[in-house]
Amino acid sequence: MEHVNNGAGRLKKKRGRKPKADKQTYRHMIRLNNKDNERFLSLFSKSGHKSKSRFIADCVLNNPIKIVSIDKPAIDFIMLLSQFFVQFRAIKTNYNQAFQVLIRNLGEEKIHSMMKIIEKPTLDFILLKSRIEDLYTQIRERCLPK
Repeated sequence: MEHVNNGAGRLKKKRGRKPKADKQTYRHMIRLNNKDNERFLSLFSKSGHKSKSRFIADCVLNNPIKIVSIDKPAIDFIMLLSQFFVQFRAIKTNYNQAFQVLIRNLGEEKIHSMMKIIEKPTLDFILLKSRIEDLYTQIRERCLPK
């Protein structure tokens, strides 16, 4: 053992291990239930690490962690738009069924005169549907993760 003089005039023996350059002073604790603890121990035994703390630190710091943020208003808006598409399909189906029945019962000549009446609202409906589809794609590109 080597003697160290502390300036007090007497010699002291230097004992113990050398202090680490980067001392690990921060501690974090986790709590696990029985099922999770069994899974943790099996993963630890398969990993080959000598200490559980090194295994946990390796898992936390070296494995990529995905952070997902959910924008609730955007999701709600997209859900409402998808309900619009369901309603559009229902309207289209009812529209086709109504015209098939009218053609069978009244004939095509009378139906053509009736179609002129609802031609403008139908075109407005188609434009509105395409506008809503454009909004849907814009919101999906901006707000939803890829």
